[in-house]
Amino acid sequence: MSRARHLELLTLLGTGLLILAVAVVSAVPSATKYEISIYGALPSYFWVSIVGALFVGGLVILLSAAEPADTTWQPALALMILSNLVLFLMPFLRGYQMYGREDPMSHLGYIRDFVVTGEIGANIYPPAHVLAVTVSDATGLDWMTVVMVLSPVFSLLYYGAMFYLLRTVFDSRREMLFGIPFVMLPVLRFAHLGFRPFALSIMLIPFSLYLLFKSDQSATPATRTAFVIVLFAQTFYHPLTALFVIGVFVLYRGSNHVPSMGGPFPTTKNLFSISVALFAVWYTQYAGILLRFKRIYTTLFGVDQGEPPVAAYQQTIQESSPALIDILRVILFKYGVEFMLFGLGFTFTVAAAALVWKGRYVPTPHLGMFTGTVVVFSFGGLLFLVSDLIVPPNRPFQIAKIGAIVLVGQLLYVGWIKIDWSERRIGRTVGFWPTAVVVLLLLASLSTFSVYKSPLSSERNPQVTEMELEGSAWLMGHGEATENLDRFGITFHRHHDYRNGVQTSDNFDEGTPPSHFNYTTRQYLGSSYDSDHYLTITRKGRITYPELFPGYRDRWRYTPGDFDQLERDQTVNRLYDNGDYTQYLVNATANDGATASPN
Repeated sequence: MSRARHLELLTLLGTGLLILAVAVVSAVPSATKYEISIYGALPSYFWVSIVGALFVGGLVILLSAAEPADTTWQPALALMILSNLVLFLMPFLRGYQMYGREDPMSHLGYIRDFVVTGEIGANIYPPAHVLAVTVSDATGLDWMTVVMVLSPVFSLLYYGAMFYLLRTVFDSRREMLFGIPFVMLPVLRFAHLGFRPFALSIMLIPFSLYLLFKSDQSATPATRTAFVIVLFAQTFYHPLTALFVIGVFVLYRGSNHVPSMGGPFPTTKNLFSISVALFAVWYTQYAGILLRFKRIYTTLFGVDQGEPPVAAYQQTIQESSPALIDILRVILFKYGVEFMLFGLGFTFTVAAAALVWKGRYVPTPHLGMFTGTVVVFSFGGLLFLVSDLIVPPNRPFQIAKIGAIVLVGQLLYVGWIKIDWSERRIGRTVGFWPTAVVVLLLLASLSTFSVYKSPLSSERNPQVTEMELEGSAWLMGHGEATENLDRFGITFHRHHDYRNGVQTSDNFDEGTPPSHFNYTTRQYLGSSYDSDHYLTITRKGRITYPELFPGYRDRWRYTPGDFDQLERDQTVNRLYDNGDYTQYLVNATANDGATASPN
């Protein structure tokens, strides 16, 4: 049987795995209540099918790269893109009312503000919100549905731009095909999910780089115009992404002047100045932006110190004394993709430097830029990890991953071309291909199983249920409830943003009920309060500790027994319950019930 026939059969196998995954999604009932992990909501063979489809598609493209005239890589590429699309649409396909409990809910509030007032106001992320309103008006879909599907649509733009970026950067067909399987993996993880301006702006970076490189090769008016438009969009979507892109442009300009590079390209004039001007003109009018920069400045120079993320991790470890296997599991699914990509990126850097030293390799300014991006933004992410700079470390890591994923394919290509294999064909069979297969399989598996937040990384699924929306609406109908409110498993000010807009003056005075509802020291919860309080408990709150930390019962803040005793507590009245959201009123007895109850 010919090699081409083998590749066709492999592609059919991958297609069958994808069809199986789609069939499973169609057969499994939609979520009716909160589920702490989307991975646990579907059978394991569904996820194996998704990983298998991504892996088989990538493997076919790699094998096709070794065959000069084979075109099987094209349907394999479509297979990988469709597999990603199914993966990213899972919250929508599962029937989630909303994916993203924090920022995405507030961004819906910004959309409401824009529609009601017709003004941008203090909103520093207007393009994303204007886009959502435009799509909603054009399609007739409600805002929640629009924001649920916008991120996967931007992901398609990201993958399309990565494909054309590789075509522009690499002249060789084989060199391009070695890179495609890796850039088509979901290594940006949660950036493909939820409605967040930063995530949407990240998806535009490959497109802006493609237009930049394309304008270097053929500076046509159409290309230049498209590049300027994308540059405007990139700047206005998110201020931090704009700064990061400026940094990438600086790295590109610098790589053009490195003697060992295959440049320079003289047409990249004024990129830095144009980018800085756009950023300055737009964002210096916002006091919030300036205050954020002030916070970063004071942190860096020791005037003001907060708690960095790594310190919070250390404190958690010290307090809970988790098993080593649990620590490794959390690290693997929280930062495993980053560690693997950066390791491969630095491996390419060292290998390329050795080959340049020997005069056997001449990298291009494009590769110089990608290498610099990995070095600068991976170490920059570590700085964000050990310092309290407001911005979480995953944001600079996202930029570094875009550079690193391009270098992974280049690393394999250099290994294929430059290594002097003993008995060339046999050496590649027993050395090169097993390495390529392992790298592809590990990246496909690890990125797929860390796309969604889950107990694998000791995180909760940010699903918002319809019953939570109904319950929060009920509570907001009782105005006095916003003044004395304890809750576990829900953040009310985000629901308030969604329903009333971000610019409204109402604020929830939210607190957290005492550990174990103080049943370890008192018979009734009411004796812990001086005034009557509303208490909200969601299904998310009830299952958090048993699902996330099953082996650490002695560290649980609330146990199932505590929730059972809450139902029997004579000072606690159940006011509302829809199965996923329960609203209580706690009658205070610390002052012998002198405080009147809210109506």
